[in-house]
Amino acid sequence: MTIERIDPANLDLETAHQLAVIADACRVASTPRMPAANAKTLLGLAQHTFDDRPFDAMWIARDSGGKPVADASLEVSAWDNRHLATVFCAVDPAATGQGIGTALLEGQIKEARTAGCTTLTTFCVRDRLAERFLLGAGFERRQLTALRRLEPPRLDYDHIEALAEDAQGRARDYELVSLDGSAPREWLPKLTALFEAINDAPNDGLDFEPEAYPVERVQRYERAMSARRQHVYRIMARHRTTGEWAGHTILVADEHRPGIGIQEDTTVVPAHRGHRLGLLLKARMLLWMRDERPELTLIDTWNAESNTYMIAVNEHLGCELVYEGSALQLKLPLIAG
Repeated sequence: MTIERIDPANLDLETAHQLAVIADACRVASTPRMPAANAKTLLGLAQHTFDDRPFDAMWIARDSGGKPVADASLEVSAWDNRHLATVFCAVDPAATGQGIGTALLEGQIKEARTAGCTTLTTFCVRDRLAERFLLGAGFERRQLTALRRLEPPRLDYDHIEALAEDAQGRARDYELVSLDGSAPREWLPKLTALFEAINDAPNDGLDFEPEAYPVERVQRYERAMSARRQHVYRIMARHRTTGEWAGHTILVADEHRPGIGIQEDTTVVPAHRGHRLGLLLKARMLLWMRDERPELTLIDTWNAESNTYMIAVNEHLGCELVYEGSALQLKLPLIAG
């Protein structure tokens, strides 16, 4: 077995296909209800992430014949939480037990130290092989999470219409604005507060500082999603009297995997809470997607288990629990001298 550090910007589609095969083998073995991996989706994430820049580091482990059997990545935010390195790793189930995961983790730790990070963060499904390995390597569960799923062909749209109408009645002071794709440039300075409202979401035991969303970061997010062929749909709530943006919800359709939708942020600015805007925004998004993206077969969303409000909203809309997950962190010990 050899480990090669690669430049994600130079990752080619053929290699991405080989890595997608590994990811799908892991999915079949541990989380068969997750959507199948896709080479173009994987390639786009490696080269653009959510910030229109590649992963900070990436490794591929190969067997004696040169075939990839594992890969790993590391990313450090350019905007905040510079002490954190977010890491992921996938090892072909047929190649486990050979020390590959341990060797890749050692590379991630070394790179994190070089970048000045003191903590590794990762996310996984609970009580599966990957989490057991990470816990054994010293990671700690810092937050319990859960994946819930909507299946649009099975949704009760009469019920969702009723929820939207009731919520709109409680939010008469707000109008909804739909955005297909990027926001007008002149709106961006006032939209940053919608992104930063996510900082009120529960962090539980995570070593995590508030996230910063200057205009450039919002622009980079939009460019990254476009480059990755992740079609962004947004619905935003605006206060009729003041014109203030009060909340938004974002849903992404993966154009490389027709039928797959991913729920991104749903946030309401603190000053505008208490009007059922979260429920209104998400219900209206589903009604929009019914007409705009009738091919969607699933929409997945992750929440902290402590985020009881958003979980209640999701369940009102018809979400079903798919997997329980964990946010894990590893504090890197100080190096003497």
